[in-house]
Amino acid sequence: MSETASALAAAFRPSTAPLAVSSAVRALVAGGALLLLGLWLGDWDKLGVAYLGAACSVAFVIGDSYRSRLTALAVQACGAVIGLVVGGSTAGSPLAMIVVAAVAGSASGFVGAAALSGPAFGMMLSIGVAFGQFGGSTLDPAEQAVWYVIGALAIGVVHVADWPFRHGSAQRRYAATVCDAAADLCELIGRGDARAARTRMAAASAQARDAGWDLTTERVAHATAALYAEKQPVPASIVTTLRTAGTLIRAGRTVELAGDWPLTTPGLRAMSRAVAGDGRTPTGPERRGGRTVLHPLATRESAHNAVRMALCMGVATAITVALHDPQHSFWLPLTVAVIVRPEYASIFVRTMNRVAGTLVGALIAAAVLACWDSGSAVAVAASVGLAFAALTAPKLYGLSVVGVTLSAILAASVGGPDTVAPLIRMQDTVLGAVIAVLLGYVCWPGARRLPQQARIDDGLSAAEDYLAEVGVTDRDRRRFVRCRDEAYRRAHGARSACLAAYAEPPPVPAQAREMLPFAMELEEIVDEITSILPAADDAEPPDPVAIDRTRRRLVRLRATAATAVR
Repeated sequence: MSETASALAAAFRPSTAPLAVSSAVRALVAGGALLLLGLWLGDWDKLGVAYLGAACSVAFVIGDSYRSRLTALAVQACGAVIGLVVGGSTAGSPLAMIVVAAVAGSASGFVGAAALSGPAFGMMLSIGVAFGQFGGSTLDPAEQAVWYVIGALAIGVVHVADWPFRHGSAQRRYAATVCDAAADLCELIGRGDARAARTRMAAASAQARDAGWDLTTERVAHATAALYAEKQPVPASIVTTLRTAGTLIRAGRTVELAGDWPLTTPGLRAMSRAVAGDGRTPTGPERRGGRTVLHPLATRESAHNAVRMALCMGVATAITVALHDPQHSFWLPLTVAVIVRPEYASIFVRTMNRVAGTLVGALIAAAVLACWDSGSAVAVAASVGLAFAALTAPKLYGLSVVGVTLSAILAASVGGPDTVAPLIRMQDTVLGAVIAVLLGYVCWPGARRLPQQARIDDGLSAAEDYLAEVGVTDRDRRRFVRCRDEAYRRAHGARSACLAAYAEPPPVPAQAREMLPFAMELEEIVDEITSILPAADDAEPPDPVAIDRTRRRLVRLRATAATAVR
């Protein structure tokens, strides 16, 4: 199979994540509630905007962390509201519409690299501007914003309604998973290939950190990393202790275990402190998030994203204006806005999934409308589409697009036949995809080279900052944790970016295969730094010889990686 065919196959390969059954049921309830509201009000224009809010919000509530759900919902709603008001206020003047779309695209690209929820805000800002300009709603911009928020609230309420009854459950589950992954890794250290177990440990740690991990879980994760870097066989009693800790955490009980192993290395001493516990479970007052929320705004990557988004959204809006056809409207710039989002996946992958998902969703919608052009049957089908989008979101973006497209098309036909045929939606999707691919991929400098994250430059800089902080005698705990978590985030992200680049068309996969060993070595160096001083409150001073050895290793890795991919 050629590399291009392999890239196409990889673009449509579902992930191993389970279907979001709970989220699908909740989305079905929210969709049904909105449709009942529309029937009661008899105003389907308002319902259409509310359904837009619900359909867009579904993608941001996948996951177990209630805090993450609320944060993502609030951020994306803010972006959409600003976009709706600004876009709706500038509709009518072609030049103003193009300029506003380009400016919104530029802001969207900048914030995508500035914060964890930046991509959500940025994408919905562009989509809000597009709907405000071309949505054809009879509501004024402020009313559109209100009804969008109502739709988002419908999704939000059903996804957080059980929070008081399940408070801390996700944190406990993630913390227990960290203990299990740590036990699996400790079993393999020094006795076999532990790389795969280390990767699973990294994924479990990232989930726990994002959900807000406690001091015990944090210490277990980094003590295990130190043990892995030491590459010495781990006593079986450690494995047993970690598995017991996982069981206790799942049961919501306090972790207070004592290690009975010889404390001959920094990693073993760190693990002894970690499993001894401090009388608090992962739902206690010491729970905290480990990842920094904000990242530098003015970076080369964010500047490139800003210019690319501005160009693509400006051109998409100009073409939409030039068509002078109200049927060719919102769907075209929306397609561009959701495809040109490198934070979520590559443009190539999102284009393939967006086009295929829209085509399938539009065909299903056409079949439904061929039987019923409006009414309750169409309303039920629209709610089913919304639930399908939520159900399949973790598996494959293209499947989720099928549900979103079906829901959006049918929602516009509930109160009466929609003048925009599904065929028009398909045509606009293809046209928008062409714009995104040509301007955001084919003609964009560097788009067919290895992504910046996979080049490990940022990861090396973060590792150097972490090593420098380890060498400080009188260190600040907050800065230490911030540097350590950033180093791990960048290192694991570089490896993940290399693997994700395998799904790109040539020549990127070959570059990714060449860079992957360097990304894996970077992960091991970060673990090595952790083993020098396993915890920020370690009473032992750092070993200057170990620090110097690791510093030289970082210098060598930077030099060899720089020559690997030009």
